Amino acid sequence: MSIKSYSNIETSRKFAITSSDAGDMDGDIVYFGATTSMTAGTIYQYVPDAEGIAWNLADADAVANCDGLLAVALGAASDVNGMLLRGMVTLDHDPGAVGDVLFLSTTAGDATATAPSGNGDIIRIIGYCLHASNGSIWFNPDSTFVEVSV
Repeated sequence: MSIKSYSNIETSRKFAITSSDAGDMDGDIVYFGATTSMTAGTIYQYVPDAEGIAWNLADADAVANCDGLLAVALGAASDVNGMLLRGMVTLDHDPGAVGDVLFLSTTAGDATATAPSGNGDIIRIIGYCLHASNGSIWFNPDSTFVEVSV
Protein backbone atom coordinates (compact mmCIF):
# COMPACT_ATOMS: atom_id res chain seq x y z
CA MET A 1 0.00 0.00 0.00
CA SER A 2 1.26 3.48 -0.75
CA ILE A 3 -0.06 6.88 0.16
CA LYS A 4 0.72 9.92 -1.96
CA SER A 5 0.26 13.49 -0.90
CA TYR A 6 0.37 16.31 -3.40
CA SER A 7 -0.37 19.25 -1.15
CA ASN A 8 -0.94 20.26 2.42
CA ILE A 9 -4.44 19.64 3.62
CA GLU A 10 -5.96 22.39 5.71
CA THR A 11 -9.21 21.90 7.53
CA SER A 12 -11.32 24.06 9.74
CA ARG A 13 -14.37 23.12 11.74
CA LYS A 14 -16.82 25.60 13.16
CA PHE A 15 -19.21 24.57 15.90
CA ALA A 16 -22.24 26.75 16.60
CA ILE A 17 -23.99 26.99 19.97
CA THR A 18 -27.21 25.04 19.64
CA SER A 19 -30.82 26.16 20.01
CA SER A 20 -33.09 25.40 22.95
CA ASP A 21 -34.45 22.24 21.26
CA ALA A 22 -33.34 19.08 23.09
CA GLY A 23 -31.09 17.03 20.82
CA ASP A 24 -30.13 19.96 18.57
CA MET A 25 -26.45 19.40 17.76
CA ASP A 26 -23.35 20.23 15.79
CA GLY A 27 -20.63 17.61 16.10
CA ASP A 28 -19.56 14.00 15.70
CA ILE A 29 -22.41 11.49 15.41
CA VAL A 30 -22.65 7.69 15.22
CA TYR A 31 -25.61 5.60 14.08
CA PHE A 32 -25.63 2.17 15.69
CA GLY A 33 -27.15 0.14 18.48
CA ALA A 34 -30.78 -0.21 17.44
CA THR A 35 -31.81 1.18 20.84
CA THR A 36 -35.29 2.71 20.80
CA SER A 37 -37.51 4.68 23.19
CA MET A 38 -34.65 7.06 23.88
CA THR A 39 -35.07 10.68 24.98
CA ALA A 40 -33.40 13.36 22.87
CA GLY A 41 -30.91 15.39 24.89
CA THR A 42 -30.24 12.61 27.40
CA ILE A 43 -26.82 11.04 28.09
CA TYR A 44 -26.36 7.32 27.43
CA GLN A 45 -23.53 4.80 27.75
CA TYR A 46 -22.66 2.24 25.08
CA VAL A 47 -23.02 -1.26 26.49
CA PRO A 48 -22.48 -4.39 24.40
CA ASP A 49 -25.07 -6.99 25.33
CA ALA A 50 -25.91 -10.57 24.36
CA GLU A 51 -27.91 -9.38 21.34
CA GLY A 52 -25.40 -6.83 20.09
CA ILE A 53 -25.12 -3.21 21.10
CA ALA A 54 -27.31 -1.23 23.43
CA TRP A 55 -27.33 2.29 24.84
CA ASN A 56 -28.31 2.52 28.53
CA LEU A 57 -28.92 5.65 30.55
CA ALA A 58 -25.64 6.80 32.05
CA ASP A 59 -25.34 7.87 35.68
CA ALA A 60 -22.61 8.45 38.22
CA ASP A 61 -23.95 6.04 40.87
CA ALA A 62 -21.52 3.25 39.95
CA VAL A 63 -18.56 2.59 37.64
CA ALA A 64 -20.56 0.15 35.50
CA ASN A 65 -23.05 2.91 34.64
CA CYS A 66 -20.56 5.45 33.34
CA ASP A 67 -17.08 4.12 32.60
CA GLY A 68 -17.54 3.53 28.87
CA LEU A 69 -18.36 5.42 25.71
CA LEU A 70 -20.84 8.22 26.43
CA ALA A 71 -23.12 9.93 23.93
CA VAL A 72 -26.17 12.20 23.85
CA ALA A 73 -29.29 10.83 22.16
CA LEU A 74 -30.48 12.95 19.24
CA GLY A 75 -33.89 11.29 19.01
CA ALA A 76 -35.81 8.15 19.89
CA ALA A 77 -33.63 5.62 18.00
CA SER A 78 -29.84 5.39 18.14
CA ASP A 79 -29.42 3.96 14.63
CA VAL A 80 -31.92 6.35 13.00
CA ASN A 81 -31.51 9.67 14.84
CA GLY A 82 -27.92 9.17 15.97
CA MET A 83 -25.81 9.59 19.08
CA LEU A 84 -23.56 12.63 19.54
CA LEU A 85 -20.09 11.60 20.73
CA ARG A 86 -18.53 15.08 20.83
CA GLY A 87 -19.61 18.60 20.00
CA MET A 88 -22.27 21.18 20.72
CA VAL A 89 -25.57 19.78 21.90
CA THR A 90 -28.71 20.80 23.76
CA LEU A 91 -29.62 18.61 26.71
CA ASP A 92 -33.19 17.99 27.84
CA HIS A 93 -32.43 19.91 31.05
CA ASP A 94 -30.42 22.94 32.18
CA PRO A 95 -27.22 21.62 33.79
CA GLY A 96 -25.70 24.83 35.18
CA ALA A 97 -24.45 28.35 34.53
CA VAL A 98 -22.38 29.59 31.59
CA GLY A 99 -18.80 28.33 31.87
CA ASP A 100 -19.51 25.65 34.49
CA VAL A 101 -17.55 22.43 34.27
CA LEU A 102 -20.15 19.67 33.86
CA PHE A 103 -20.07 16.23 35.42
CA LEU A 104 -22.16 13.15 34.79
CA SER A 105 -24.95 13.26 37.36
CA THR A 106 -26.26 10.59 39.74
CA THR A 107 -29.63 11.30 38.10
CA ALA A 108 -29.74 8.90 35.14
CA GLY A 109 -29.11 10.62 31.81
CA ASP A 110 -28.30 14.04 33.27
CA ALA A 111 -25.32 16.36 33.59
CA THR A 112 -24.68 18.62 36.58
CA ALA A 113 -22.36 21.44 37.59
CA THR A 114 -21.90 19.77 40.99
CA ALA A 115 -19.44 16.89 41.24
CA PRO A 116 -21.03 13.75 42.73
CA SER A 117 -19.89 13.26 46.32
CA GLY A 118 -21.52 10.12 47.72
CA ASN A 119 -19.55 6.99 48.58
CA GLY A 120 -19.08 4.95 45.39
CA ASP A 121 -20.16 7.82 43.11
CA ILE A 122 -18.10 8.52 40.01
CA ILE A 123 -16.67 11.92 39.15
CA ARG A 124 -16.38 12.21 35.37
CA ILE A 125 -16.15 15.51 33.50
CA ILE A 126 -18.36 15.46 30.40
CA GLY A 127 -18.17 19.04 29.13
CA TYR A 128 -18.94 22.69 29.75
CA CYS A 129 -22.14 24.73 30.01
CA LEU A 130 -22.55 27.29 27.21
CA HIS A 131 -25.92 28.91 27.93
CA ALA A 132 -27.56 30.02 31.17
CA SER A 133 -31.00 28.55 30.52
CA ASN A 134 -31.41 26.50 27.33
CA GLY A 135 -29.29 23.39 28.07
CA SER A 136 -26.62 24.08 25.42
CA ILE A 137 -23.29 22.47 26.27
CA TRP A 138 -19.94 21.50 24.77
CA PHE A 139 -20.03 17.70 25.15
CA ASN A 140 -16.59 16.08 25.23
CA PRO A 141 -16.50 13.37 27.93
CA ASP A 142 -13.13 12.72 29.52
CA SER A 143 -12.21 9.04 29.40
CA THR A 144 -10.87 9.17 32.97
CA PHE A 145 -12.91 9.17 36.15
CA VAL A 146 -12.51 9.05 39.93
CA GLU A 147 -14.54 6.93 42.35
CA VAL A 148 -15.49 8.69 45.60
CA SER A 149 -14.54 6.83 48.76
CA VAL A 150 -15.68 8.33 52.08
